[in-house]
Amino acid sequence: MMYIQKLCKFLLISLFLVSSTIVLAAVKQPDWVNGNSLKYRDAEYLVGRGVGSTESEAQDRARGDLATIFEVRIQVANESTTTVAKSGKNEQVNKIASQQVSAKTDKVIAGITIADHWRDPVTMDYHVLAVLSRAQAGASLQEELAKIDDEVKLQMQAASAETDPLLKVAALSQALQASIKRDGFQASLKVVDPSGVGIPAPVSQATLQQQIGDTLRKVRIASADAVNDESHEFSTIAKGGLAAAGFLTTKLEDADLVMSGTLIMVDLGRRDGWYWERATLSITLAEKGSGRIRGHKIWPVKASAQDPVTARSRAMIEVDKLFKQELRSTIIDFAVNPDSAN
Repeated sequence: MMYIQKLCKFLLISLFLVSSTIVLAAVKQPDWVNGNSLKYRDAEYLVGRGVGSTESEAQDRARGDLATIFEVRIQVANESTTTVAKSGKNEQVNKIASQQVSAKTDKVIAGITIADHWRDPVTMDYHVLAVLSRAQAGASLQEELAKIDDEVKLQMQAASAETDPLLKVAALSQALQASIKRDGFQASLKVVDPSGVGIPAPVSQATLQQQIGDTLRKVRIASADAVNDESHEFSTIAKGGLAAAGFLTTKLEDADLVMSGTLIMVDLGRRDGWYWERATLSITLAEKGSGRIRGHKIWPVKASAQDPVTARSRAMIEVDKLFKQELRSTIIDFAVNPDSAN
């Protein structure tokens, strides 16, 4: 009888201790562990949560949880801006813009602080809350956007005052490049801004592209005949490329600029059962009156086939295709970088 009484007492005490632990855990568990924080409200803070077997591990996961919000949005922004142009110089512009945005966002993310932590008395796991002040992060991003908007405005004013059509294109292209970079900062600001709006661009990329296109269509370019054996092929490719790029082709006497060049075809012979042909197209853009060189570009192409005639034909097709795709961006690059050559 005495033994049963002791056992019951022991069980009651154990049950009380377990119940007390559960109640204590429930009482002390912060609201942010499984829900929103009353102290760090969503309208004022971005939050990240982390759980780990050590406090350090939980902190790293909480910071990572918060940083991921920015990384995902920047990735989406970068994917959308690559549709602006997918050839030549613009690919490098997008890459540089992405790097600049990522670097600035890293500085914003550096403002993340560990606001609270809690250890679950049952599982013994650490829970950590990381926060980032929307006001603090937003101020940094708004400052960056203001700088870019000022740059766009300055370049558009320069374009408006410029009489040289290529220099006008250069200024508009610089404005477009700044606008591309702006997308990444705007994407980050939309995350920080509780309304999700950010600061809309004062000038759209579509408007800048339209102005560049309108200006290029006013540039009068004449194509000079090549001086080598492939002069007829060069003339055909050059005229087709200018037409595809949207330039105003004209007679030599009426032109502002003259595009001259060469097309060199080399039979590389038979290798591993295939006949190979190498085509090298080069162009030079110069002012008709002064002869000043505005740019130079070379396109090398190789093609193969089961017979030499088809190999040559394929090489010509590839040159024509590449030229039509890249001539517009190439001449824009001449405008931005007048000493460009490859």
